[in-house]
Amino acid sequence: MALMHIILHILSVIFCFWLLQGLNIQRLFLKGETGRIILLLIVISVLLGSALSNFIMDFFYLVQDASLIFN
Repeated sequence: MALMHIILHILSVIFCFWLLQGLNIQRLFLKGETGRIILLLIVISVLLGSALSNFIMDFFYLVQDASLIFN
């Protein structure tokens, strides 16, 4: 389960980074601050990816627990 959780975290962060690249946040920053933009995208991706991964794992555990109730 721990390996599945780690892999899910990595995939979720990559997925969130890919999604966030579609946003046009360059207009919020001064010209030439691409380093800060990339750093912001990475930090937000880690935060959102971690939340997404935890949600999926919690849902998975709850479904397992619910299946024990009905057996």
